[in-house]
Amino acid sequence: MKKITFTIALLFSLSAFSQGYRGPSTQGYRNSSKGYGGPSHLSEIKIDAAKLTIGGIIEASYEFVGNDQSGYGVSVLLNPRENDVYFEKFSITPFYRMYFLNRQDYGAKGLFIEGFSKFSFGTDNDLYYDSYRNNNNNNNNEYFDSALGLSIGKKWVNNNGFILEIFAGGGRTLGLSDISPEGFFRGGIFIGKRF
Repeated sequence: MKKITFTIALLFSLSAFSQGYRGPSTQGYRNSSKGYGGPSHLSEIKIDAAKLTIGGIIEASYEFVGNDQSGYGVSVLLNPRENDVYFEKFSITPFYRMYFLNRQDYGAKGLFIEGFSKFSFGTDNDLYYDSYRNNNNNNNNEYFDSALGLSIGKKWVNNNGFILEIFAGGGRTLGLSDISPEGFFRGGIFIGKRF
């Protein structure tokens, strides 16, 4: 009971603090009564609508916006069912973004370039890697690998803090596993909220 009371009190105090705090105004941010442009530090939570609707794959992303020119965060992908098209079952992707041509209010939106690393688990799916497996018919080979890559995209943020983000890019795995793919695609159509 004490833990529940403490948790509720903590959440209430954090909520009250975040609603009352406007923070210092920085260049490129507009002071807003809702606070989406006022604080110099903002958070965003987004989900990839394209992967979710097309393949039932869940990819969620958190981004911390430190100023109007850059942000960093992490994406987590979960592929809950066997899928011959998409080889990853689970991945964690830390990223860093630099924003360009940012002449609008609310900062950290518009054109961006992203550098990222990826740590992923997956299954060799027989469609692409038969030549590497010497005709081994076991189609449930698991792998773990990491990768580095770049992507480019654009983000729109409206006055209420809702986000639409479209980006695409790719990278190359570091070759920790013989059956992991040599390269991969990263991208999507993300929707979310800035707070």
